[in-house]
Amino acid sequence: MKNSTLMISRMASTLLVVLVLALSAYMDAHGQSQKIAEITVKAGGFDRYYTPVSASLEGIPLGLQTGRRLQLYEVVKGKERAVASQLEADGYEKKLRWILEGKTPAGTHRNYILKSEDKNSPDATDEAIHIRDDGKSLTVMAGDRKVLSYRYVAKSAPEGVSERYSRSGYLHPLWSPEGEVLTRIQPPDHYHHYGLWNPWTRTVFEGREIDFWNLGEGQGTVRHKSMPQRIEGEVFGGFEALLNHVDLTAPSGEKAALNEKWEVKVWNADPERDVWLIDFVSTLNPATESPLTIKAYRYQGFSLRATGKWSDKTATLQTSEGKDKSNGNGTRARWTDINGVSQVGNSGILFMTHPGNQNFPEQLRIWPTGANEGKANVYFNFNPAQEEDWRLEPGSSYSLKYRMMVYDGKIDSAAAERYWRDFGNPPGVEVRHQGLGGSRVLVYTRNGEGYVHDNIPNSIEALKELGENHNFIVDTSDDPADITKDNLKKYDAIVFSNTNNDVFTTPEQHDAFQNYIRSGGGFVGIHSASGSERDWPWFWSLLGGSFYRHAPFQKFTVNSTDETHPSTDFLPQEWIREDECYYLKQLNSGIHVLLQADMTTVEDKGKGDYPGDVFGSTFPLAWYQEFEGGRSWYTSLGHSVEDYDDPVFLRHILGGIEWVVSGSNH
Repeated sequence: MKNSTLMISRMASTLLVVLVLALSAYMDAHGQSQKIAEITVKAGGFDRYYTPVSASLEGIPLGLQTGRRLQLYEVVKGKERAVASQLEADGYEKKLRWILEGKTPAGTHRNYILKSEDKNSPDATDEAIHIRDDGKSLTVMAGDRKVLSYRYVAKSAPEGVSERYSRSGYLHPLWSPEGEVLTRIQPPDHYHHYGLWNPWTRTVFEGREIDFWNLGEGQGTVRHKSMPQRIEGEVFGGFEALLNHVDLTAPSGEKAALNEKWEVKVWNADPERDVWLIDFVSTLNPATESPLTIKAYRYQGFSLRATGKWSDKTATLQTSEGKDKSNGNGTRARWTDINGVSQVGNSGILFMTHPGNQNFPEQLRIWPTGANEGKANVYFNFNPAQEEDWRLEPGSSYSLKYRMMVYDGKIDSAAAERYWRDFGNPPGVEVRHQGLGGSRVLVYTRNGEGYVHDNIPNSIEALKELGENHNFIVDTSDDPADITKDNLKKYDAIVFSNTNNDVFTTPEQHDAFQNYIRSGGGFVGIHSASGSERDWPWFWSLLGGSFYRHAPFQKFTVNSTDETHPSTDFLPQEWIREDECYYLKQLNSGIHVLLQADMTTVEDKGKGDYPGDVFGSTFPLAWYQEFEGGRSWYTSLGHSVEDYDDPVFLRHILGGIEWVVSGSNH
């Protein structure tokens, strides 16, 4: 981009996104795609140009464990046009991200549908955001152009300079779209300056004052620890990095005082690649049981040491409040635009801070006009602790979010303000869905040698009826030959309904089932499912325990302990049931208990031996857990044939299926 008009035409400001997610199960004429969601994007009161869009898919069954891929389509005049999109999954939180292409006029909307298709996900291409690794640094690329590098191996100090100034965990170089390097490291005037970096200058830890900024003091340093994630894709790419702020003065030897996670995301938002849009998130948490206090000081936090080409005569600075290099130091601002000479005339970086940050809008540290003898003197810093201390408590996390828009040419304040609005007021997202619509469930009823419940036919019919009434597909089987890797890919959940003893017959079936769970599959166990696979400890852990024995069939009181879970949110606190009170052993410590028996209401001569007082006057009856990448829900209730005609009990089971498929407590 060479002027502000073109800049405005590439990106835009605040976006209101309304997603109407109607989860209806249907297969297309060829049986190769399944509709997941319908999405409506509304421009609101502003024109939109190539704007990043994010949609939460939390609670929506995506079927990703099946090896299928998601494909987004824009619907225009009844025709579907494929749109590049990318799923970002952080644990069980899933967001779909894409770029609202071209212009979307104010007051208009655009319609999309999301499908699951039976195709392999494409590899990142030359047109995607991808990563190169030279063994010392990661370089994020947009096609064949370099965007930024992250140094994860310590950079030695310049010759003749103390190795105290060596460090890792910083961004350099940062390139403009035309290839101009905009950052600088280890300048002779400040050897501890490292491109884009985020240390703290005045801290107190365990009674000691630690300076992590001025490396020459020998009090502290920052080191790269690990890189848990690298992301490549058509819409965005980047990485996560873990860093340690290391106390070098601890009496017992150096120790980590503060943990930090960086999340760096580069958006493929401009089809002409005239701008880079880069998100930087720093999450801090104390590394020990001791708090760490960041003391008020004039410079610390997210900082830029700019190219040596930029000085008083060759660079300009403008803040959102109209300040410049001569009078901006110590003031507050939502954004700051820094621009200077380059091989293409001018290049710049627009720095933006997020409203959720500590002490927003943070005060700025700016080298004023005349600093550093007026030469190579562009230094900038967002400082959340310039005038007041910031105490970080152990066990808590604190995030700081920033965005950089990197460009060639110049921009005006109106363009800068539009970019900040996109960042500072992110898209509003409304999600509506219909529970299990679009899901496919396998009801498995295999019993090995031993007791077989007579309720199995009733449970099958009840589960089929639940599927018909709630728009999900139910297949049934009692044949272990159906437990294969390829067959299980079809299912969002597997329900073990009153299975017992050995339900698999080959090691390959064990492997297929285990792989299904570890690939994100859902497991539901009903009643005697806890008596299945009694010689397989992994299965005990998945289910949450292993059957030991039960009390005689009788009426007793069941206490509901979770008012938010879909399998219990409708129940009274005391639920009188006529059932078998199951006792399990090898209970997994990771389970979240939903129902428990009031053991004072259970008549059982042997209960003094077990469970005794292990759980006081109660015993767990139903629970859920996230397990090795999948989800598991179990209820020990459901012994009698009549249970499967009971709408309350069936709603209990339905909520369990809903949770393992969606992971949502509403």
